[in-house]
Amino acid sequence: MQRVIALVGPTAVGKSAIAVELAQALGAEIVSCDSMQVYRQMPILSQAPTHAQRVQIQHHLIDCIEPTSMCSAGQYHKMTVPIIQHILSHGKRVLIVGGTGLYLKALTQGLCDAPPADVRIREQLWSECQGVGSKQLYNRLLGVDSLAASRIHPNDARRIIRALEVYALTGKPISSWWRQASAELLPGHVTVIGIDRDRDELYARIDERLLHMIYEQGVINEVRNLLKLPLSRTVRQVHGLADIEAYLSGRVSLKDTIQAWQQRVRNYAKRQLTWFRQTPNIHWRLIPAEEHAWETAEHLLDIIRHASLQTVEARS
Repeated sequence: MQRVIALVGPTAVGKSAIAVELAQALGAEIVSCDSMQVYRQMPILSQAPTHAQRVQIQHHLIDCIEPTSMCSAGQYHKMTVPIIQHILSHGKRVLIVGGTGLYLKALTQGLCDAPPADVRIREQLWSECQGVGSKQLYNRLLGVDSLAASRIHPNDARRIIRALEVYALTGKPISSWWRQASAELLPGHVTVIGIDRDRDELYARIDERLLHMIYEQGVINEVRNLLKLPLSRTVRQVHGLADIEAYLSGRVSLKDTIQAWQQRVRNYAKRQLTWFRQTPNIHWRLIPAEEHAWETAEHLLDIIRHASLQTVEARS
C-alpha cells in the first residue's frame, strides 16, 4: 500500500479516534495537519488528540509552538516534510490527519514562494486595470507568461495583477515559481481519504462537543489563562476564543455564547467540506451512524488498498 496517506474531513467528524485505529493497522505514525493543534496551552480549544491517543500512536506537530507565535502554511510545510522523510526512512508509513485544507495543499501541491506584495506596483496595476479593464492586462500576461495565463481566467483581475506584479519584481514568470514549489512536494503519491457524516448528525456532534468542552473539559478556564498572554493573530482566530472572551467580559450570556459558537463551528465545517471536495483524487467515506472507529478504519483500509492498486496499474 501507499506509504503516505492523508485522512481529512470536517471538525467533529471523528478523525482523531479513527486515525489511531487506522495508524495501528497501517504501522504508521500520525502527522497532524491542523493549524490550531500545533499550538501549546490550548488542547481543549483545538480539540487535540488525547494523552491516551498519543500514547497509543506517535503523533507529530501537536503542542509544539507557543501561542504567542504564528505558524503559516509555509512554516508548516518546512517543519513537516523533514518529519515525514524521517518516518519513511525508518520503514514506517505516514498518516497525515487534520482539517486544515491549506496545510494539506502545501504538502501535496506545493506553495508558491514568490516575493511578497509590492504596494507601489500593485496599486499602479490596479489603477491601470480600472482604466483599461482586466482583459488588456491579461493580454500583457499572455506575452510574458503564457502558462500562467492558461490557468487564470481573463476576468480574474486579482490573479492577473499578482502574476504581473511578480514578473515586474523578479523578471521571472510566476509559473516558474509554481514549478519550484512542485519540486518541494512529498516524495511519491499521497492517497487522500475524506470522511464525512450525515449533515444533521455532524451538526449534532459539533453541538454536543462544544457543550462537553464547556461543562466537562474546562475550556473557559483554558481561555482565561490564554488571554493573559499576548496571543498571535493566528491563535486569536481559533473558534471559541472570541466567544468566550465576550462571555468573560460580561457582554454576552453563557447561553448566547454557546449558541453563537456552535453556529460558527457548523459554518466552519461546511467550509471545510467545500474545500476538501475540490481536492484532486480524494476518496470519500460517509460514516454511518453508530459505526465504531475501528469499523470505519477497516473500511478505509479497503479504500487505501484499492487506491494503491490503481496507482500501481497507472504507473505500469
